[in-house]
Amino acid sequence: MKTKQRDMSMSNKHQKSDSPIDSLKNESARQRWELFHRAIAHAKESNNAALNEADTQAGDAECAGPLLTIVR
Repeated sequence: MKTKQRDMSMSNKHQKSDSPIDSLKNESARQRWELFHRAIAHAKESNNAALNEADTQAGDAECAGPLLTIVR
């Protein structure tokens, strides 16, 4: 019985010693995902702002031409 308790306590100590590394890895992965999603949100905002600016400029008499020309 004592050997089982000793084995369990040793495995618990091993798990506890690995825990900070695992939590650091998890935190690092979470931060990467958060940065990734923030970058996508920023790109969408920038794209929408550029499209809105292009729309307002297209209404001007000076910029009456098409924004894109498709060539085949």
